[in-house]
Amino acid sequence: MTGSQNKANAISSWILFRVLWRSFFIQAASNFERMQNVGVCFCMTPALRALYSGDDLNNALKRHLQFFNTHPYMSGALIGASIRIEEDIANGIRHPDDVCNFKRYMMGPMAAIGDSFFWASLRPFAAAWAVMGVLSGILWAPIGFLVLFNLCHLGLRTFGLFYGYRDGEQICERIHRLGLVRIADRTHYLAALFLGATAAIFADRAMHSQFKLADGVEPFLLFSMMLIFLLGLKRSLSMVSLLYIAAFGTASLVMFLNSAFPIM
Repeated sequence: MTGSQNKANAISSWILFRVLWRSFFIQAASNFERMQNVGVCFCMTPALRALYSGDDLNNALKRHLQFFNTHPYMSGALIGASIRIEEDIANGIRHPDDVCNFKRYMMGPMAAIGDSFFWASLRPFAAAWAVMGVLSGILWAPIGFLVLFNLCHLGLRTFGLFYGYRDGEQICERIHRLGLVRIADRTHYLAALFLGATAAIFADRAMHSQFKLADGVEPFLLFSMMLIFLLGLKRSLSMVSLLYIAAFGTASLVMFLNSAFPIM
């Protein structure tokens, strides 16, 4: 390659931290044609400037303006591994097509893992726990929700980027060993339990409030809790759908009780 330089170990920790900071804006310029391509190119620019100059830098930037779309929290692993591949390309060890092929083949699986773990499992699980905590009198439960969720996604972003740069394509195997898909399946059970416990706590509070539940309402509540739990176990509905159903059911029950048993 003309104009390229031998820049082995040119990527410092400071550059990786700059890339990590930029990764929070990977979706800032999303578009319908190439999705996150502008964002990933923006993320990698500090590393590419350390590896290339002149026409080689322009060509490297063009490589990362191709179509790219994955889960934003999983993007750090792909970006870190891509920087390692670019470093090998700058040293003449690998072909430029290698980094494009790597991103093309791995962005889909990483997106599937991220959607399953974060959107379909961790967020509903933490939200169900927070709602149950508030009803139980744990007023800091919403803060716990934010701490738990952000620790997971910030930790995975940082882990993926730094270990991705260290291990290259092997980061995909390392991510697989974390067992995120298995953890996601387990959290569905816990989220279903928390939703059932939330309904039980609400019913208990209603029983001891200024209005009383009439005979015949308790079996309906029990049936509803069992249905929500079973649907959660069989994955007939997503956890997000179950949360909305639980919220709508709770609001409907409050309206029914207020109309049937007005407070004197």
